[in-house]
Amino acid sequence: MHLLIVEDDPVQASATTKVLTRLGYDVSTVGDAEKAIRVLKSLTVDLVLLDWQLPKISGFELLHWIRAQIGPDLPVIFVTSRVLEVDIVLALEAGADDYVVKPFSFVELTARINARLRRTRRHAEAAHQIRVGEYVLDLELRKLTLRGKQIDLTAKEFDLTALFFENMGKIMSRDLMSMAVWGRALDDDSRSLDTHIYRIRQKLVLSPMNGLRLTSIYTHGYRLDEVRREVDNEQQYKLKTAT
Repeated sequence: MHLLIVEDDPVQASATTKVLTRLGYDVSTVGDAEKAIRVLKSLTVDLVLLDWQLPKISGFELLHWIRAQIGPDLPVIFVTSRVLEVDIVLALEAGADDYVVKPFSFVELTARINARLRRTRRHAEAAHQIRVGEYVLDLELRKLTLRGKQIDLTAKEFDLTALFFENMGKIMSRDLMSMAVWGRALDDDSRSLDTHIYRIRQKLVLSPMNGLRLTSIYTHGYRLDEVRREVDNEQQYKLKTAT
């Protein structure tokens, strides 16, 4: 099993690496998110131990990149000194599989790692699908269909669409979307994100009749909402007025 430690404290990283190596794990250690992304793009990793407070790009932002680019099956355990309940909830809701607070015992850490790896099913036969409105998003096949008809999307268009589908009803900030899809923050004058969102609106034919609505939230970002009830009400109204 290959573990990736993302930790900017060299003393903590070294100690954790020594313990896990002695337990028989293959371990890679990096000190920031950019290096972690390079490792994840080039190697097969079975679990990530992730510090929250990293230079430049936080562990929280890196987690979003992992979920957008690699998917939901790679176990991620936060190892951090942040102890507030709101931080723990935020991390778990963002896709973390577990949360270990510093300082920790290596007995506890290895127990959590072993437990998470036992539950991992990275090669599950069932496809990971998200069904919303009239759409079906297949994360394994990287395919999106509307009423059974496939929608042709570029790689980044699919990644951005998947980010919205996996976070239905949540406001996605521009920085978060840029980090998750491009792996970096885009320049303030870049129109790349806006162009991709425009194309997604057109290709997906986002509308209440199809069960989805993409809303621009001023100064905050975008939010994708399911509007099935509105469609049902509209259809019921049309039936009543027609009779």
